[in-house]
Amino acid sequence: MTIPSVVTLVLAAALVTTSVEQTQAQILSEKDRAGVRAFADRDSALVMSRNWDGLAAEYAVDAVRMPPNAPAIQGRAAIRRAFEQLPPISRFSFHLVHLDGDGTTAYLRGTYTVTVTLPGLPKPIMDAGKVLAVFRKQPNGTWLCVAEAWNSDLPPSQ
Repeated sequence: MTIPSVVTLVLAAALVTTSVEQTQAQILSEKDRAGVRAFADRDSALVMSRNWDGLAAEYAVDAVRMPPNAPAIQGRAAIRRAFEQLPPISRFSFHLVHLDGDGTTAYLRGTYTVTVTLPGLPKPIMDAGKVLAVFRKQPNGTWLCVAEAWNSDLPPSQ
């Protein structure tokens, strides 16, 4: 085999290997889908039990939550503190609408309904809306939320 043939063979092998690695990184496997879906499955129970430690553990240390009409909340510790400020919740549900991504990053789109009791108001308030959350696969194979934003489907009140 000539030197140009060997170089061509080595380059071809490198391209095939790179192509296979890129294709594998672009696939969100069923195991990965299950890992992200588990977040959606646990969410309602964690909220209803006010298990703020458990819920905060679902977020990366540097995660950001972007609530409507409020500043972003940066970092797991700040997210945990924000959970403590939530009013009493009598009903909460989350429904996963769409899940996609690759082998390292995933996103989910969902809907929520919540009923809360605000201090000073005579009756509970119900809200319904949508959520967009981004997840990153951790070195141990688990998935943590790194960014989340949501807003209401209801018109602003006057």
